[in-house]
Amino acid sequence: MRKLLFILFISLGSFNLSFADGFCEGPLGAEKAIESAAGVITYSGAVSGIGDCSFAPDEYQVTIYEMSLCTASPTAPTSGAAFDASACSIVINSPAGQTVNMAAGSEVALTDFTRPPNGKYTHGHMLISNSFGIKVTKQFTNTMHQNNTGNNGNFCWTLGGTEDTSDFSDGSPPSAASSPSAFANCGAEDDAAPAMYTERLDEFDSSGASQFKYGPVTVQSGAITAYLVTAATSRLVTADNTADRLFGIQSFTTPIVVKPDSSSFTISFGVNQATQMQMDDKGVTDQYKVIAFGSGPFSSFMTVE
Repeated sequence: MRKLLFILFISLGSFNLSFADGFCEGPLGAEKAIESAAGVITYSGAVSGIGDCSFAPDEYQVTIYEMSLCTASPTAPTSGAAFDASACSIVINSPAGQTVNMAAGSEVALTDFTRPPNGKYTHGHMLISNSFGIKVTKQFTNTMHQNNTGNNGNFCWTLGGTEDTSDFSDGSPPSAASSPSAFANCGAEDDAAPAMYTERLDEFDSSGASQFKYGPVTVQSGAITAYLVTAATSRLVTADNTADRLFGIQSFTTPIVVKPDSSSFTISFGVNQATQMQMDDKGVTDQYKVIAFGSGPFSSFMTVE
């Protein structure tokens, strides 16, 4: 099962988060998925034929270790060499990690901040945990079924639990083939009781060049590429269940300029692509078995004043 996953990016000061319409824009006849202005999703046809349909969660939790602004692109990690961010100025350095929960309309202050030197920055990098917390309730026009139960309805929501992404694609539980999964439930709106689900991103795809590297992918503020690494080596991992960090590189559409009189650094996170459904065909037209809400890409917008 293809895992698009994640990602956030970058930077300083405080978060000012506002949700916009997601990236489930149809048209239904071509993409087989569309989200209405009211935030209601409609799917059509087999899961294998449904295009990108990522949307905003209600809450998104991540642990940040390091952020920087860069005058050139960092050197990406490989299986034999650590990443090199020598062209970067570190603006957040939290060796123990600082966990932030980005909820709609909230602002969260980051600590361990260092003002970057004056200059023009074309890239940024971030070192974060590869575990993401997702909390969401979502409405569908389709009848959605909790996988391997009789529960169904037009609303689905996250349940508490933790799972590696490779478990959904390597043929072992809770994959679609044999899943006893209970990481999401579906039913009536009044039944919704969302909890924080934690997804450990230990692979982007089940095999090939994109297994532990993802991107570059275009987001609203540039392009991002993500790599699964370990804190011990800072190198690209070569096996499932071994990563404990995610290293991301973002190129900015518009360079960030820090001037001598710059005193305000504000970051707005675009999380309207930050989750997507992990589901399988029900065997009934336009009905689906829901396994979990997975994570999807998200980006940042920085304002320097």
